[in-house]
Amino acid sequence: MADAGGQGSDGAPARLGGLRPVLAGLLVLLCAAVAWADGADAARGLPLSPVPRLRVGIGDRITLPVEGVDGAAREWRSGPAEARARGLRLDLFGVWLPRGWSEDWVKRAELERLAASGVTPVVLHYYFGDDISKERVEAQRDGWYSSMWRMANMVRMDAPVLVVLEPEFNVRPPKGETAITDWPWFANDLRAAAKMIREQAPNALVGVCAGDFPGTPSLEPVLGPVAADLDFLAFQEMRASTDVAASRPDYLQIGRAAVDYAAYLKRAFGRPVLLAYVAVSSYGGWEGTQAVMLGDLARHRRALVDAGVFGVLYFQLFDDPKHRGYFGVAEPHFGLVRRDGTPKPALEAFRALGE
Repeated sequence: MADAGGQGSDGAPARLGGLRPVLAGLLVLLCAAVAWADGADAARGLPLSPVPRLRVGIGDRITLPVEGVDGAAREWRSGPAEARARGLRLDLFGVWLPRGWSEDWVKRAELERLAASGVTPVVLHYYFGDDISKERVEAQRDGWYSSMWRMANMVRMDAPVLVVLEPEFNVRPPKGETAITDWPWFANDLRAAAKMIREQAPNALVGVCAGDFPGTPSLEPVLGPVAADLDFLAFQEMRASTDVAASRPDYLQIGRAAVDYAAYLKRAFGRPVLLAYVAVSSYGGWEGTQAVMLGDLARHRRALVDAGVFGVLYFQLFDDPKHRGYFGVAEPHFGLVRRDGTPKPALEAFRALGE
């Protein structure tokens, strides 16, 4: 992953017992979404379709800088409105809060407007980023909790909000440091964080996000003790031509990979599952490949539901020239839409996921 930046600037996501009554409605929704049973969609006020259909959404800034065609001046536009204008079904909208985020990036009133329009906000708290480790959590715990406390105050509202803690927490640690997956104590930190967030924001549903990395996941030491205290679990799928693994025969089969990882989470921990972000870069002549991969994901939507997935978000609506991260020069090209607002073939492919 990378620095997701901020809002409005160039730098730019269930417990069966013990839930407060105000959360009960959405808990039923999450469980129903997994089983696709009949019932009421509490977050949207609409009945669930008898045909399996994932809740889908996009992740981006609430206010987007959009460049005009032919060098026209850049202007600020509504991210959700831009997604809807391009025909995307919007059940969820993801907002990233990296370390150092500011309250003026995302305002509670903006999240409340999203909720009032039938969209569930998903806030991804990305404090440690790619440098997470046992040593860094221990050294920076006060700052981490302070950031989560500020976030909890921001999401304190009358509508449900999904809070995703520390995306890709299972990433390989910096050299000489201890991986979170080798440190069972992190379960206690997650439990305490979830408790604090819910105390400040009773309508918040809290989960944690793993990365679908090569090899055996082995998340049981960390998530086993705390899974029952989390409302859901999340994971990601990211691809780019610059990845050292891009030549693998199965690299393009993102739908199959997502089903397999979701099934592992469901089997191991028994929680509802959110595919918190799918990201495929179009860099390196991959616009067609990007569309093929998202088409593969759409073809697996029923299997995703069967594997416990209740929702899927795509990482980014627009290309972001300032984005940096693991995939290097491919990072600025994750969007479904180019910088000038023209669509890539992948836009139609992702739209099919919500049908």
